[in-house]
Amino acid sequence: MKKFIKIMLIIILVALLGSAGYIYTLLDSIKEAGLVNPDTGKPIKDPSELGIGPSAPDSSETGVINIMLFGTDNRNKNQKSRSDAMMIASIDKNNKTVKITSLMRDMYVPIPGQQDNRINTAYIYGGPSLSIKTVNSLFNMDITDYISVDFFSLEMIIDEVGGVPIEVKKREVKEINKLARELDQIINDGTSTPPLTEAGLQVLSGRQAVSYSRIRSVGRDDFERTERQRRVLNELFKKGKSLPLTKVPGLVSKLLPEVETSLTKTEIVDLAVAMIGFSTSDIEQFRLPADGHYKDETIRKMRVLNPDIEKNKELLHEFIYGADEKESVTNNN
Repeated sequence: MKKFIKIMLIIILVALLGSAGYIYTLLDSIKEAGLVNPDTGKPIKDPSELGIGPSAPDSSETGVINIMLFGTDNRNKNQKSRSDAMMIASIDKNNKTVKITSLMRDMYVPIPGQQDNRINTAYIYGGPSLSIKTVNSLFNMDITDYISVDFFSLEMIIDEVGGVPIEVKKREVKEINKLARELDQIINDGTSTPPLTEAGLQVLSGRQAVSYSRIRSVGRDDFERTERQRRVLNELFKKGKSLPLTKVPGLVSKLLPEVETSLTKTEIVDLAVAMIGFSTSDIEQFRLPADGHYKDETIRKMRVLNPDIEKNKELLHEFIYGADEKESVTNNN
């Protein structure tokens, strides 16, 4: 979820400082992690290893760069975990837009080389590589890179930009406070999160915003939880675009070490430069499975969402690429 803040900060640095050497020095602090084939343990060289088929969209033709975003639910640093949040970030250089698609973790899908399961289990079976391969195989996508952040890092990122404004519902206040107390115990840094006392629009601290993003027991279960995650990401995006220029260099140096990514320094700078002309202030949002195109089922004693893969694939391509691509996907099937 940190990806867009990082990009917007680098954009400002590129435009104002004009120092590639300085930017590259800052980028050295990013935790680069290349994609590895979970079966062989070797670096991935061929797109087919990531489930990219011959009919998948080509970014050189569409102008759209798709990147997987992972928010992991580890309870301590260095712990392997499921991907608590999975999103596809789509940067459309032709139309100058940024789009986010949430993938609900309870989608029951085929996972390459594994038994069918909830989509978020792919991360623990094979890390980002298997998760990306699963998404590409299911939805005919062309994803080759990822960004991952855990809630330890997300909290710090949100605090560094001054928190995020969120319209908190009355039913969410108690849950935010409960989850924040849980995070106080997990993170164990001596911090006691001040409880929220009322609903309404308010600026949430990093720990409060992470707690807000994790709420699942009120509202529409995971459907509303993914909405909250996208809402926090959108507010981060807007905060990143409105940062005072004097805060940028120091902020970048603090934030970049908090992200793990397969993107190289050159690719990050290229994306940042491409986004300089973007005037959008909000992220366009979508979610899979789409309403009306899945079944609530119990499989192997698990409550899951069994999606209509073909219909969801069509709707995803329509959202990312437009109506022409929707027609193309339909014809290819």
